Amino acid sequence: MSTGPGFEALRRGRLSTPAARYFLTLGTDRRQAGLSSPRIAAALRNEIDALDADASWYLHGAVIMPDHLHLLATLGSRLTLGQAIGRFKAKTRALLATTRLRWQGNYFDHRLRPDDSIESVIRYMFLNPYRAQLLPPTERYPWFWLGTEESKWFHATPADQLPEIEWLQ
Repeated sequence: MSTGPGFEALRRGRLSTPAARYFLTLGTDRRQAGLSSPRIAAALRNEIDALDADASWYLHGAVIMPDHLHLLATLGSRLTLGQAIGRFKAKTRALLATTRLRWQGNYFDHRLRPDDSIESVIRYMFLNPYRAQLLPPTERYPWFWLGTEESKWFHATPADQLPEIEWLQ
């Protein structure tokens, strides 16, 4: 993978702050699709949930797309952000290799300010598969899920958890 001249400086400037909320994007190498196949997506979800269960992070929400995944999480104090992502990638690397997929060498992170609302980030993740036209708005996307607290207040439509049509315009 080729990296530009500012790549190392960008990595050196990356902060890892316990108890901060991060919006993360991890992509496959060369944007190859395959993450949303049921076998791969279920295994990715299990590892994301394992990091939540051992308090490496508190998961607010996640969505697995064909060639990338988005996470919104509050970092715990056990691992740095880079260590948590490194662990996730290491635990899933062999699984991806069975389908000839690989993770990109890096990942995108955006630390939210303490007073930033997470609702817009969760809505963005929720709508991602619909905007990518992976399914019609009348179907529920299986690889989007929320943390315990977020599932209490975020509802697309209360009855069926489908997107509001206005959200897709």
